[in-house]
Amino acid sequence: MELITPVSPERDYADKKIVFLAGPIKGAPDWQAQAIKDLADLDVYVANPRRENVRNFNLDLQVGWESKFLALADVIMFWIPPKETDVAGRDYAQTSRFELAEWMAKTNYNQTHKQVVVGIDDAFFGKSYIVKRLAAENVPVYSTYAETLSKVRSLLKSGGRVFFTSDTHFGSERAMTLSRRPFTSVKEMDTSLILNWNNEVASDDVVYHLGDFGDLNVRPYLHGKIHLILGNYETDALKKNPALRTELEKCFASVLPHDTLTLKNGEPVYLTHKPSECKRDMFNLFGHIHGLRKVSQNGLNVAVDANHFRPISEDDVLFFKNAILNHYDYEVFL
Repeated sequence: MELITPVSPERDYADKKIVFLAGPIKGAPDWQAQAIKDLADLDVYVANPRRENVRNFNLDLQVGWESKFLALADVIMFWIPPKETDVAGRDYAQTSRFELAEWMAKTNYNQTHKQVVVGIDDAFFGKSYIVKRLAAENVPVYSTYAETLSKVRSLLKSGGRVFFTSDTHFGSERAMTLSRRPFTSVKEMDTSLILNWNNEVASDDVVYHLGDFGDLNVRPYLHGKIHLILGNYETDALKKNPALRTELEKCFASVLPHDTLTLKNGEPVYLTHKPSECKRDMFNLFGHIHGLRKVSQNGLNVAVDANHFRPISEDDVLFFKNAILNHYDYEVFL
């Protein structure tokens, strides 16, 4: 276990899962210290927003840090213990209740990879309302710290899936404009793509990015071990500056012009950037054309514009592969 706090130095946290300890601080016992001890045997990052020294507290920096690591986290642990002390002018756990609502909404009640684990002690006033609202969405609320922690630990131990994506074009106003992406700014686009990615992909998952990644500065904010298939933007940039390959190889687990991967059902799939470079005798995954076409007679477009601006899972690839080869008729491909 490695601890992340608001005063930790900037670094890349993409190599393993992150759990964020999102519960009350003011007026609450230091339950975060106990959680850190109880997670110490796992190879994960624990993001703890509690500061030991609050003399130089900066609200903007604190909120920025919390927003960043709530977005990066694979698991958000909400534990609301009994109130220990009163805080003048403040309702107990008022910020935690707001964050709980925010992140349950952002994760569509846990219908994504990112999981929100909720535990509330029976002594907390207002618990019954939260339980009733979450029960309508089939979200359990645990009554003890031990139950909450057990669920968190089980989620942190799972993972190891495979995803595919393409044409994120991080930082590109041109891509946002010409593809008519539904964002008001490049910043909003990048933020949404990062959040969508991390909602699907865990830190120990694998992602094959089929080219045109965009701004490499975004890489540290993305979960998973990423393999890059070169897109036309990377290929053109490498022709102008061959030294760029060193930077790409630092960012990605591998950098290849194309690749062949065996899916979990034992069947091969060819990974390439352009549809024109697909193999006739194999099933292909490609990008490049953004959202202009979802499927071909022997391939699937994994670009973000064709897939709700998020990576597509191996299970989804197998679903569409079966549909394309065995069920879609000729009209689909006209």
